[in-house]
Amino acid sequence: MGYGDVGADIFIALGIVTLYAGGATPLAFLIAALIYITIGLAYAELAPTYPYAGGVQVYAMRASNSLMGFLAGWAIMLDYTLCISLFSTASAGYLKYLFPQLKELSIKVFPGFEIPSLGLIAASLVAFLIVLNYVGIKYSAGMVSGLVIVGLIVQSAVLGTGFLTKFDPNFFLEQLVELGNPVNLPEVGYLSSLDIRLNNFLYGVTLAMASFIGIESIAQAAEETKRPHKWIPRAAKLCVLAVFLSVILFSILSIGVLDWRELGSSYENPVAVLVSKFPVVGSYFSIMVSIAAFVLCLASANTGVIGVSRLTASMGRFNLLPNWLYHIHPRFRTPTRTILIFGLVGLLLTLPGDIPLLASLYNFGASLSYFLLMISLLMLRSRDKEVYRPWKIPFSIKIRRSGKDVIELPVIGILGLIGTAGIWILVVLLHPAGRFFGFIWVAAGLLLYTVFRRISHRSILSREERGMVVPAGYRMRVAILVRPFEDPETVRKSIVRALDKRFSLKLLSIIDLPPKISNDHKLSRIDSMKKSIEESLMNLAKELQSLGYETSYEVKVGDFANLLEEEIEKGEIDFLAYIVRGFGKATLEKGLDEKVHSIMLKHPGKIMLLKRITE
Repeated sequence: MGYGDVGADIFIALGIVTLYAGGATPLAFLIAALIYITIGLAYAELAPTYPYAGGVQVYAMRASNSLMGFLAGWAIMLDYTLCISLFSTASAGYLKYLFPQLKELSIKVFPGFEIPSLGLIAASLVAFLIVLNYVGIKYSAGMVSGLVIVGLIVQSAVLGTGFLTKFDPNFFLEQLVELGNPVNLPEVGYLSSLDIRLNNFLYGVTLAMASFIGIESIAQAAEETKRPHKWIPRAAKLCVLAVFLSVILFSILSIGVLDWRELGSSYENPVAVLVSKFPVVGSYFSIMVSIAAFVLCLASANTGVIGVSRLTASMGRFNLLPNWLYHIHPRFRTPTRTILIFGLVGLLLTLPGDIPLLASLYNFGASLSYFLLMISLLMLRSRDKEVYRPWKIPFSIKIRRSGKDVIELPVIGILGLIGTAGIWILVVLLHPAGRFFGFIWVAAGLLLYTVFRRISHRSILSREERGMVVPAGYRMRVAILVRPFEDPETVRKSIVRALDKRFSLKLLSIIDLPPKISNDHKLSRIDSMKKSIEESLMNLAKELQSLGYETSYEVKVGDFANLLEEEIEKGEIDFLAYIVRGFGKATLEKGLDEKVHSIMLKHPGKIMLLKRITE
């Protein structure tokens, strides 16, 4: 999952984006890539926080209600189905490049409708994947890793060879200013207020989102991932970086190597055509690239079959779809009904052999699901403030609501919401076919959902399922009892060794005094001592904050036992932590240790003992 699912996208997106965006293709990819960064980072925060196989369907349901969860899941369902069709068609395009004689294949179904060679080959590949998944043949994690390595090697070789042997900076700059295709194209729903070139360029920007098919597969795999809090954010961020560099570099290379019109007209196998222009090695290298592209695109098509199976199971689990769909075959142990139904839909969509149409349909579902993802991110930041997030999107703004209630909204999330909303609006305005079939898909899904919920006697707008999504952990507030003048480095090491960043820390020092002191000299010394301890705790708090801990500090003066009792009984902390040299009774030191021990007996379960780390 991850780059293995997204890395093949450039093999298909490069051609169709260039067909519409013209010489400004790198700019179209850049706009889409910037939006993609916000999407990838949203998954990096949400997937380990709510590690369920449903991805955005789960986040939307947790943030709002069952209907919003269904809409998000149904939109992703469209994407996975189209992933089967789109990548099978891309594989067919590269197979045609390898075997030109396949271009002659076609079947006339009835007058006025003929299945072209691209559609026939793609449909055959989908049929192969249906059989493969029906009987339960799976490829191993090692094979997936192998495909990722092959993809990285091939793409690196293409970029390295192209920039060294063929790239022309002057030709690139000459073409870059050609913003959009000047030709009126039948797939585009032109806006009269904009000229043809700008309409086509914006259409190309929406199609550039197809360069990032598969990013949600990282979230889909969260439930099966060991230690998702560690690996999911890392995988998402690496995937974002790798794909960003890939699409930007490929788009720059292509516009600096051959005329954008030739590349756009070769959208069935654009990378093979690009490589064929390289001097000396072009004719041989293009064959190798076509073989790799065929295999990688077919593997990505299979990801669609796997993804739709996982998603159907997740939606059934949360009572959004009938469990009948996820019936497990007694012999093959596979969800055969899901595989057959959505596999056959994917097969039918390949028959016209229309890559721009498939990309248009994909972008309707993708942009809608990404928009709901961003809404969910912002809503969950507000509603689930106490939930522990292993990784949070940086750069948040704080908004004060009623009273002392303060919410943090990530700036990147707000920009992502604006970007995904803009892309979805452009898809609705500029993609007549995507708009028509996309809304039919949504309407059919809502009908299915409504009938199912009525039959099962469940509310259409229900928050009951929201409680079924249990976060991986909650943020806990801990007061760390720090002895006055205790070595700050020892305290820091002890905290870091024992507590992870789900704990909000309050460094608390208590200067133990009897109830009444009348000596002014002693009071002055105590005030000086308090300031010194506060300075030490402030520096320690800054150090812990730099490590990612949410940390505050306080110094209190008075009776130790009474102040400690008050701190616990206020209800503002979940635990009181105390640093000790060991955990046995014999290790208790006289004085504070004994007082803490007596309080521990009064409040069982409230006291945490942290082992003192001095090394």
